[in-house]
Amino acid sequence: MKNKGVFLAAILTAVLCISGNVFAVLSGGGTEANPYLIQSRTDFDEFANPANSTIYWASGVYTKLMCDPNLSGTTYTQAVIAPDTNTSSGFQGTQFTGVFDGNSHTISNLTITASTQDYIGLFGYVGSSGQISNLGVKNVNITGREYVGGLVGYSNSGTLIACYATGSVSGTDTVGGLVGLYAYGTLTSCYATGLVSGGYRVGGLVGYRSSGEITSCYATGSVSGTDWYVGGLVGANSGTLTSCYATGSVSGTNDYVGGLAGYNNSGTLIACYATGSVTGTGTYIGGLVGRNISGTSTSCFWDKETSGQPTSDGGTGKTTAEMKTLSTFTGAGWDFASVWAMPLGQYPVLFLRQMGDLNSDARVDMQDFAILAANWLEGI
Repeated sequence: MKNKGVFLAAILTAVLCISGNVFAVLSGGGTEANPYLIQSRTDFDEFANPANSTIYWASGVYTKLMCDPNLSGTTYTQAVIAPDTNTSSGFQGTQFTGVFDGNSHTISNLTITASTQDYIGLFGYVGSSGQISNLGVKNVNITGREYVGGLVGYSNSGTLIACYATGSVSGTDTVGGLVGLYAYGTLTSCYATGLVSGGYRVGGLVGYRSSGEITSCYATGSVSGTDWYVGGLVGANSGTLTSCYATGSVSGTNDYVGGLAGYNNSGTLIACYATGSVTGTGTYIGGLVGRNISGTSTSCFWDKETSGQPTSDGGTGKTTAEMKTLSTFTGAGWDFASVWAMPLGQYPVLFLRQMGDLNSDARVDMQDFAILAANWLEGI
């Protein structure tokens, strides 16, 4: 009986070596109530291993980050999670369609050197039902070819909420500080602050937005492009941008360069603004939008002084003083009760208002107390 047990164990070991890891080793059960837990760099590598994609990346599988993995010392040559498996046209790998909760943790020092590869980012391809939330990627250094982003290379009907990226991102086509291409889906409360450079369709947050909504997002990094469609927030947009802004400098050496969006094709811009310098040597250069085709801009502004651009194909140009005046925006119907705040002497910011901030200046001070006291005395 003892020999029989040893024989069965040997067979099981051989099967595991041939087929790969068929059992999850992360703690947890992969459900919403009991997600898989990433508690160390070793756990992260386990999660990111393509051999385990059917366990951790599948639709309906929940994973939560419980630590801050530092990827320093490793240079990747493809996306870390859900990479493309060859260089031919179209994505050939396994999409990430699960639910990843960053749990307000960060993944730092990600380096990817893949100038001949597409779908490059921490996540290469996020498919339908894929969700990423509450995650920061800090100090990235990413180089790819097409569909390149600090967090996601290509998102197709995925959902990103409360995520951010810092560092530098570069590529040839469809390059964004956070996401290269965002098709459909929802992008909410996200931002990027790094340097973004590329050729065609380059944006501080997203390179190309083909549909869906981007809400309450911003980008602050410098953006440069050598081909068409370069924007401080989005290179080319065909979706809806609501309550978004860009403050980084934007430069292009071809057509369609804008402080917020280089090209707005049938897209909708609502309550957005841009302040960064905008320069270009081609045609259609604008403080807010370079070129607008069948799109709309409602209650949107750009700073004519800091941008160096007196015109835009959409939006309303204002002086710096006007851009730092609350009434400019409240008069246009901006929501300073739950979306925006106005720090004293500064541009509007997306801000979760502190309790007691009664005048929307992103702080609680004696002015708020005076408002409270006056209302109290008047019985309001």
